[in-house]
Amino acid sequence: MRYPSDQKARAKQAILQAGARALRTNGFNGIGIDGLAASAGVTSGAFYSNFSNKQALLEDVIEAYLGEPFIDSQSGSLTQRQDRLTEWLAMYISADHRADPASGCVMPSLSADVARSNAQIRVAYRRKMSALVHKMSNVLDGTGPDREKRAWSIVAMMVGAIAISRAMPDGEEADQVLESALQTAIALVAPK
Repeated sequence: MRYPSDQKARAKQAILQAGARALRTNGFNGIGIDGLAASAGVTSGAFYSNFSNKQALLEDVIEAYLGEPFIDSQSGSLTQRQDRLTEWLAMYISADHRADPASGCVMPSLSADVARSNAQIRVAYRRKMSALVHKMSNVLDGTGPDREKRAWSIVAMMVGAIAISRAMPDGEEADQVLESALQTAIALVAPK
């Protein structure tokens, strides 16, 4: 039986998507190859025919999902781009994002795992993180070094607020973490 020519690419994409969801939910050490394969509806053999190991999957997850999706940081006036960023921050630093790690950003869920991974994954993480900060700095006003500094601060608040609020019991304090970080991040978008 002949398979369609794009069968392997589609299978790899399915494993990547399901693996990303499973890693965001369980962490790198919280799920094995069998669990990752099962989450994608494939066998462990199919997993290994697409990824040499879990580290290879983690690297591809970082490449595919870190900083994605992000707003269009190139088109429109500065005010329009800042409005889009403010709206995006409100979606990111939210109780909905906190409650759904499987569909959320990889940064709050996997940064600690990346810190314990090999140098190749850490380099990919740095490259993708730097690209996100560069795109974000295009939305900010001021001088280049100031914009980059503020962009790094915003990213740190985004990731930290979600990670901290997820670690806390649901309630007022966890919500306050998000609210405080969001207000501060928005203030950094267009400081007065």
